[in-house]
Amino acid sequence: MRAVKLYAPGDMRLVEIEKPVPGPGEVLVQVKAVGVCASDVHYYRDGRIGDAVVTEPIIMGHEFGGVIAGLGPGVEGLKVGDRVAVEPAIPCGECAICAAGDINLCRNIKFCGTPPYDGSLREYLAWPAELCVPVPDSMTMPEIAMLEPLAVGVYGVEIAEPVQGKSIAILGSGAIGLSLLQAAKASGCGKAIVTDLIPERLEIARTLGADATFDAADPDLVKKVVSDGIGLDIVFEAAGENDAVRQATEMVRPGGMVVVGGIPREDEMCLTASLIRRKGLTIKLIRRSKNTLHRSIELVRQGKVNLSPFATHTFPVERVTEAFELAMAHADGVLRAVVEFS
Repeated sequence: MRAVKLYAPGDMRLVEIEKPVPGPGEVLVQVKAVGVCASDVHYYRDGRIGDAVVTEPIIMGHEFGGVIAGLGPGVEGLKVGDRVAVEPAIPCGECAICAAGDINLCRNIKFCGTPPYDGSLREYLAWPAELCVPVPDSMTMPEIAMLEPLAVGVYGVEIAEPVQGKSIAILGSGAIGLSLLQAAKASGCGKAIVTDLIPERLEIARTLGADATFDAADPDLVKKVVSDGIGLDIVFEAAGENDAVRQATEMVRPGGMVVVGGIPREDEMCLTASLIRRKGLTIKLIRRSKNTLHRSIELVRQGKVNLSPFATHTFPVERVTEAFELAMAHADGVLRAVVEFS
């Protein structure tokens, strides 16, 4: 079967590998669509994210949807032909952190497309059945792939709860930022402001419920957002830029909360100590998602979230490098590039 392997920064190759056989409790997923996440771009461009380093060829990808193509022994509740979204993280389920319920923080976690574990840019993979969730027939495969970033956004809003009636800003309107926006709106937030450098993304944010949008490069951005001189209740950072983290701490009100979701290229985050201390801020960080995939599917089913604008560009797997290059360049108004297997 075909798979895409990253051999070195900028060096992706379409190769042939052996088709897997599902073991006990596993299903065989025929992968149909894979989103190119910003974290995938980090590996493609730099060969690393912080201390997670690509040291040998690896299959990228963790945002994906597919069809059940086979059942391993003991699998119930799923059948061949089911269209599914897939939770890309396999926690160990045995450590103290998992026992405390923080499965997304498990130190033994196996995460799709994160060294040393192969990801979803391949025609088939065997995966635990309990992590494969049937989806509505109305969803396209690229939309199913976008359920993973939606689950991250839903989790980000969950750790900021309660957001009902509160003023918020979201800095960065990629797939995670727009997921945060829609999840916050579904939870009843008050005024929602979105910033970004890409005009096409801001236009999508307005169609998805943003009450106001601003150019992230505007030198008067903070002054315009903090029009009351006090600040917003909650600011979500989803740009992966230290400047955005700094802006978040400047926009939030005293006693407010900053939720950081972006991954910066350099493995550091810069904060002005006197500012965050004087304001008495609460700062939380989003680490992937935690038990929010089912809820994300339900939000789509109820019509409270629209994923159709996310996959702005699709590519056949033979053009996977083009998809990564486009995502890295932020060109042509790309929000999410999606690679499809025919």
